[in-house]
This record gives sequence, C-alpha cells and structure tokens, in this order.
Amino acid sequence: MSTRDINIMLGLWAASLAVHGDELPFSNATDMYNTIDSTPLGDLAWESFSLQYNRTQPVENVPSWMEAEYNIWFWDPCILVHNLLSNPDFKSDFNYASFQEHTTDGTHHFQDFMSRNWAWTQVVSLHHHLFDLVLILVIKDIIAEDPKTHGSIFCPIILGSDKTIVSVATGHNEYWPIYLSIGNIHNNIC
Repeated sequence: MSTRDINIMLGLWAASLAVHGDELPFSNATDMYNTIDSTPLGDLAWESFSLQYNRTQPVENVPSWMEAEYNIWFWDPCILVHNLLSNPDFKSDFNYASFQEHTTDGTHHFQDFMSRNWAWTQVVSLHHHLFDLVLILVIKDIIAEDPKTHGSIFCPIILGSDKTIVSVATGHNEYWPIYLSIGNIHNNIC
C-alpha cells in the first residue's frame, strides 16, 4: 500500500474513532513505518542460496523453469520462532498447551489453533497405541518434570505462501514469499 493510501486509510480510521473519543496508534504513515522499524524483535541477517532443477529433462520443449536458477532469500526460521515466542506483546494471547473445550451439551468449541483436534492429537498420539488418555496425561506430567525439557512447549509452525508481483525497481518480477507464524498465538492476534 502506498504512503498516500495509508494516510487516507488512517484518516478514515481516525474519523471512526473520533465519535468514541479514541485516537489512532499512528499519526501518519511515516509514524507507522518508524514504529515498525523500531520494534525490538531481534536482529536477523538475510541469508541466501540458489537452486536449480537437477533431474532428468525432456529432450525437446524443456520448460523454462527446469533451466532457471532460483535465488532463495530467508531469515533463520529458528530465530524467527524464538522471536515470536519471546515477544511480550503475545503474553496475554498465547496458548502454552493444546486443549479441548466443550459446551455443557458436549459440543466441541473450536477457537484458536491449539483447540483444534490436530493439536490435541499431536500430544496424545505419541503413546496412543500403548496407553489410554488418562495415562497419557500422567506421562505429560512426567515429561514436564524432566529437567531436560524445562522451558519446552509444543509449538506448531504455520507456513503460508502466495505469489506476488513486484514491479517497482525490479522490472515486474514474481516472488513467492513464505509467511511464518506459530499455532500458539491466538487467532485474533495473527
């Protein structure tokens, strides 16, 4: 979004807040950019590598993607996850364990990622063939008591990607950014 469009959006947002006596978190696009740039989430250096298709190619009509070399730029995903886990902004909107919530009539209430069946089965399926659910909960307590695992939590990594075309200063190049988040953060924050 351009700086001009951000300022227009902020003006509309300010108008909607004014009737409630509230104020914007940013005075303008520059203030927003400065806030983003000053966010203390750790210093990460960009890393890169190149890759190219290296399997058998057809004799004729070789697709261009089989001959192209692709540059991959990334930040260390382990450091990214560490920064998400250590960000104090998420402390009130964070699940430290998978859970299941049911209404009084037994209906499973789904809300955040860690309330999903998949997150729950990742914890219980490890020993499901040997123990029933009650014993698994006891095993989880034993694991939590092990000093080697102190500070450890189940942290699902969520990745997403979508092609984007960048034309400013790049000559209309296509990119496929991969976005990373963790399943512990509540949906309303993601």
